[in-house]
Amino acid sequence: MAAGLMLSKNQTISRFMNFNRAGPFMSAISLHLDQGLAILTLSAPGRKNALDQDDWKALRVAIAEVAQGPARALLLRGVGGDFCAGFDLSGIRPGETDAFEVIDGLVNPALQALRALPIPTLAAVEGSCVGGGLGLAAACDLMVLSETARLGAPYAAIGFLCDAGLHVFLRETLGYQRAAWLIFTGKLLQAGEAFACGLGSVVLPGEGFAAATEAQAHALAAGPDMALRLSKQILRTARSPEEGLLAEALGQARIFNSSDAAEGGAAFLAGRPPRFEGR
Repeated sequence: MAAGLMLSKNQTISRFMNFNRAGPFMSAISLHLDQGLAILTLSAPGRKNALDQDDWKALRVAIAEVAQGPARALLLRGVGGDFCAGFDLSGIRPGETDAFEVIDGLVNPALQALRALPIPTLAAVEGSCVGGGLGLAAACDLMVLSETARLGAPYAAIGFLCDAGLHVFLRETLGYQRAAWLIFTGKLLQAGEAFACGLGSVVLPGEGFAAATEAQAHALAAGPDMALRLSKQILRTARSPEEGLLAEALGQARIFNSSDAAEGGAAFLAGRPPRFEGR
């Protein structure tokens, strides 16, 4: 079961309560809604925010709550100077653990739910961002990197197969050769190296990173909600220039008569910041 799931305007942080055979405990996932921005925080600094099986369950529940709530953007971040070190392997026993059940039953649904959110999503990546952590960041629309970030898929170092959707993501983002090199060698990229390869949206200084990324996420939440949602849909689904052109024309026809479009035009002519309401 989960406690305190319903999000309302400016709700304070809620933590997701899960139960296993040993009894109740608090997960490492917390969710907070602040002025239209859903802030999803990974809070296990002692293990660089690596997520265990119950955390992946709670993460999926939290993302579902965001999808059903009033949020207009999502910020995904970690605490303690790290984003996410992937899957917590301390409870995994090769030969005993059902790997398919764990990956396809826990990890994949959370990643798919994150990718399916219709609102803009931003991953604030600092410190360790590896394995499933990189998969989480990659499932977001924007991956903002701190100069302290280290990214990679070091599965081969422990004899595991790369997962969390990284085969396809890295191939599409970096090209086959670079993706194969990262997966086969398990090399970690520094933020500048990753950005130079096309991995990440922007690199920001480590000092003040949390405040800067939260400000960017708030700006997304205050943006023209309908237009941003349609842009995300086109970016995710259009497979050819022709599909993109048609989707843009149809979408613009919907947006053109919206209140946000009227407000944007009026604000531009008046030389003032727009106040979008998402309609």
